Amino acid sequence: MGVLGRYTLAFALMALSLPLISYGSTAEVAALWAVGLAMLTVGGLIPPAVRFTAADPDAL
Repeated sequence: MGVLGRYTLAFALMALSLPLISYGSTAEVAALWAVGLAMLTVGGLIPPAVRFTAADPDAL
């Protein structure tokens, strides 16, 4: 998976997490809320991980 694919995955995780958190908190479904929060966390950690693991940071 290339850099663009990783950024796309991060965006998709963060975009899908917000409705899950919203629905989970309003419908009081703790599992949905927790999954959404986990997706948001993972999606937020991917861009810094890509930045720190890049072989050539200037190429990004």
